[in-house]
Parts: sequence; C-alpha cells; structure tokens
Amino acid sequence: MNRMKGFSRRPLFSVDAEGYGRSHPRRQHWIQDAIDRVLTQAAIEVGFERERWQTQLAGDSAFSVLGADESEPLLVDDFVRHLDSGLREVNDGREADARLRLRAAFHHGVAVPARGGFSDRGAVETARILDCKPLREALRLSPSAVLAVAVSREVFHTVIGGAYTTLRAEEFREARVRSKEFDDAVWIRVPGSDVHGLGSLDGDEPPPAPTSVPAQAAAPAQAPVPTQKSEQIFEAPVHGSVIGIMNQYRA
Repeated sequence: MNRMKGFSRRPLFSVDAEGYGRSHPRRQHWIQDAIDRVLTQAAIEVGFERERWQTQLAGDSAFSVLGADESEPLLVDDFVRHLDSGLREVNDGREADARLRLRAAFHHGVAVPARGGFSDRGAVETARILDCKPLREALRLSPSAVLAVAVSREVFHTVIGGAYTTLRAEEFREARVRSKEFDDAVWIRVPGSDVHGLGSLDGDEPPPAPTSVPAQAAAPAQAPVPTQKSEQIFEAPVHGSVIGIMNQYRA
C-alpha cells in the first residue's frame, strides 16, 4: 500500500495581486515586498507563526499550507480583517492605480509537498478558486476595496455556516466556478463592501430552481391520405454531452 509522506488535511489559502503583469519592474518589486509584509503582520496579529507555514511564492502570489493545529476560523475571520487593514496601511498616500489590491482564496484539503511545489486536489482547487472570474470581477467592481475573498464549499458550510466566526453567511455571495476539472460553488466576500450590490460576476450565478411547466395538449393525429401509405415516424431525442504550481518553494 502506498502511504505518501506528508499527507494531511490542512487549512489552505492563496493570495494574488491585481495588475502585477502591467506594472513596471520597480512597482513589481514593491508589490512582492508589500505582500510579504502584510501577510506576516496579519499572521502576527492573530498569533500565527508564519515561519512554520509551508509557503510557495510566485512573484505576485503566495500559496500557504498552515499547521494542523492552527485555527481555520481565525484564518478566515481575524486574519482576513488584519490583512485588509494592512493593505490599507501600505496603500496610504498612494494613487488609486498604484495601490496593492489582493484576491484571496481559502480552502481546507490536502496539499502534499512535491518537487514543483505542491500536489493533490487541495492545491489544485485553491488555485482554481483564486483565479476564477467571479472573484476577479468582485474586486474590479469594488474600486474602493483592497481585498476580495473567496471560500470553498467546505469552508463556507463548516466554518461560516457553523457559526465559528463573527462573519454572517449573508456577507457572502454564492457564485459558480467552472474551470478545467473544477466545477463547484464558491462564496465571495469583499470586506467593507456589499457584494450583493455588485453587478454580474460573469454570469456564474447558481441557476434558479427549475419551475414546473404545464404539460401541453398533444396535437391531434392526422388521418392518412387515402391510397397513400401511412407511416408513424418517431424522433428520439439526442443526449450529448495535479497541477503543479511551479516557482519558489519555502518550507
């Protein structure tokens, strides 16, 4: 039996900066430094030891696997609150188009250290949530915000729905994400903004519940024309239809 070393279910989260690729090299350097500072400070504020996390850096993004004994409710509640505050602090005095704005994704699953970063579904699903268009749109449609957050189904129902945080379920907006092998709902929140007041998040809203349609009366059968051969024709309906995260790894 294959017992892979490093297997365990952990709190996972990832962040990514808006507009990094459009920035000039000096601003990219500032973004990388600022991300590290705001993540470290937010962790200190809630009592996390970030140096114990397994973290993979990739320029404007960071994927982290927390320790098994670190609180998931603290991560999605207090940590996010301090992250938002830290972002506003580093952006103080900067022009609107020069601010650091982050997307963040939170999940709970398996992410096993691998040669190119991390493997297994937890790492893949966190990456898909972070990169989904509804989350990008939520941040774009909230110009005064510096942070947009998405949590997975498991995190929303277990941590938020279970009332283990100060957050209310009504603060989140459900959206559907379909990306490659990932097809599931996520819940989006923009600290300081009404996410429900935003426009369409790329039409990925959950479809409405089907409503019953009254049955139509069958059309009367036509009598065959005399002296012609009569046939009945039936038309049958036709029914059709790990990622490796590269770059720098820090244990």
